[in-house]
Amino acid sequence: MSSGKAAEFSLMDMVPTKIKNSKPSLIREFDAYAKQFDGVIRLTLGEPDFNTPQKIKDAATASLKANHTHYPPTPGTQDFREAVCEFLKRRRGLEYAPDQIVATVAASEALRATLETLISPGDVVIVPTPAFGFYGTIAEQLGALPVYIDTSRSGFKLSPETLNRTLTALEDVNTVLILNYPNNPTGVNLTRAEVKTLADVIARHKVAVVSDEVYAQISYGEPSTSIAEFLPERTVIVDSTSKTLAMTGWRIGYLAGPKDFVDEVVKVHQHTVATAPRPAMDAAAVGYRECDADIDAMVKEYKTRANLLYYGLKAQEFDCVPPTGAFYLYVRIPDSFEDSMTFCKQMVEKAKVAVVPGDAFEKNSRYVRCSYATSQENLREALHRISSWKAREGF
Repeated sequence: MSSGKAAEFSLMDMVPTKIKNSKPSLIREFDAYAKQFDGVIRLTLGEPDFNTPQKIKDAATASLKANHTHYPPTPGTQDFREAVCEFLKRRRGLEYAPDQIVATVAASEALRATLETLISPGDVVIVPTPAFGFYGTIAEQLGALPVYIDTSRSGFKLSPETLNRTLTALEDVNTVLILNYPNNPTGVNLTRAEVKTLADVIARHKVAVVSDEVYAQISYGEPSTSIAEFLPERTVIVDSTSKTLAMTGWRIGYLAGPKDFVDEVVKVHQHTVATAPRPAMDAAAVGYRECDADIDAMVKEYKTRANLLYYGLKAQEFDCVPPTGAFYLYVRIPDSFEDSMTFCKQMVEKAKVAVVPGDAFEKNSRYVRCSYATSQENLREALHRISSWKAREGF
């Protein structure tokens, strides 16, 4: 036993630089800032304002009454995985078997478990920007190098030419490409032809694809096309009930991929969360089977709101990216403002409307993200407040 002086030590001495350098979500940070002001209309968080459909809640109650409160199988219950396969076939035209599905703690865990299974320190993760900040942060925490591709000059769509140049330059490096369409934050979706063109480029290179499809059901033009339709053997789909079924608080999602890869990712999943919660799986299975009408009704309302906000801001001479999916509008800030954060803070303080600075999604952004996952009444009032502020300030 040592009798010397106690060593000076803090747990922080052992926290790796890659964790210390990870920044908190600017989305939530700014939302918290906006909450300090009374009466602010918050177009910030990407969360459906709809309640979870009643059939899903009833299924959760039935699950609890049946005492489905014990550990389920690590990859998820057979019923849940079958329900996901049925949903993917019916709504997306994709063919998967239950043993190609893993139930996860929402799409966030699905994404992290997938990347942890795919990459080693020094590998590359390609992230088209603007993008959800989670992607680059997770890549860095896992020791990979995020490589960002700016899509602003190609209509906020990943250009096949740019992708080909990037992949060619990384030919000798293990590489993962993350795709997210419909996109957060731009609200842009790809056509089937555009997805096929990207798939043709990817097929010529050694690259894995992680397709974040949490907004796939929220599409206003042609239905969303998954790149897995063209490249099933090198694509992992990550998805969630959060946006599709208004189940953000339930934290239930899944990943779908080739059987041999799924067997590997289950190991990471098991040693991270052990399993997703059984009652949430039971409830989500009913949602995937019986709630198509609820999904379609929500999407119809989102489209109405998208048009309301888009044309309302266009009438005020804001430059907006036309929305074709998700529930976001990406809006360019006036040149008179120094940056997106300055614009957002002034909007909160002077117009009592909160949106998210584009810096949450790309460096040195001149855009802001507006979520229209709120009532039409709120959107109309927000437009009125912005118009009044604009008139007062003269920009």
